[in-house]
Amino acid sequence: MLDEVDLALVDALQINPRASWTALAEVLELAPITLARRWQRLTDAGAAWITVALGNSSAKGATVEFACAPGSAVQVAERLAELPHVITVGVTTGEYQVFALVMAPTLGAISNVLLRTLPLPKEVTKVRSHVFGSTFGGIIWRLGVMNRSQAEQVRESVGPPPREIRPFGAADRALFLALGHDGRRSYASLASELNASPQAVKRRLDRLRRHGDITFRCDVARPLAGWHTMALLWLTVPDTEVQRIGKSLGSWPETRHCAAVTSPTNLGLIVGLRSLNHLDELLIRIAHEHPDAKVVDRKLVLRTTKVHGRILDDQGQSARVVPVDPWAALPT
Repeated sequence: MLDEVDLALVDALQINPRASWTALAEVLELAPITLARRWQRLTDAGAAWITVALGNSSAKGATVEFACAPGSAVQVAERLAELPHVITVGVTTGEYQVFALVMAPTLGAISNVLLRTLPLPKEVTKVRSHVFGSTFGGIIWRLGVMNRSQAEQVRESVGPPPREIRPFGAADRALFLALGHDGRRSYASLASELNASPQAVKRRLDRLRRHGDITFRCDVARPLAGWHTMALLWLTVPDTEVQRIGKSLGSWPETRHCAAVTSPTNLGLIVGLRSLNHLDELLIRIAHEHPDAKVVDRKLVLRTTKVHGRILDDQGQSARVVPVDPWAALPT
């Protein structure tokens, strides 16, 4: 398990992933060099990491479920995890034993993946997919260790949206990919790779963040922080209530992914769990707060193979990186 200082450091970086050590030092009451060393130790051990992600409004894709021959689910999950546009993979209970979150920049790219390019090992016996056009929350989540006053001191304002809205271009994609291994890379390091000035990189990154195209997330080996598993829930809600209920569920501290989907159900939800009893509590809370929402299917995640580009070991620690690249889904 992580100690209290590690947990506080991770929580602070979940609020402001690119905060300087100097800015965090006063809040956490430790020297900047001490924080830097602690973070380096955590990242070297695969216990915590920071990466870049598409914003809620930019996230498009599908949750795909695979029914597998007995004993083959782990092998199927590991193969899917190698794909850069498959950002998260897990092995679950139920008839469909593997799920994968596929990210793509357009509906056409999603269709191309689902119809043509998604590998289907011979061990896969059935597939079903749930396409989504945006997400309600879960990209950013917190441990919740810091109190409100500390959190406000750490929080960064990215400023108002830019007046000029530009399409996400090739240079933006290059910057996104350059941040895939380490979301805290310095402007100088990024500039060297992208053949640009640090000032130009900073301007581009600021514009993408202000427009909501990208965001940063700090993740942690969840079992080390008391989050021992996840559950995948499929819900049906009245069509007129999808946005309201989706935004509500998306704001819950347990939510890791929430999206309106096009399938026999219309809302997909992935939640982090501290225990099996925690799942019961969440189901009761859904029933009480949203009585019109019906949980049609529920699955316990037995093993998380990949989380947003990180291949995980059996302890949930990052073993290596397959950087997220939604554009890899585009037809060549």
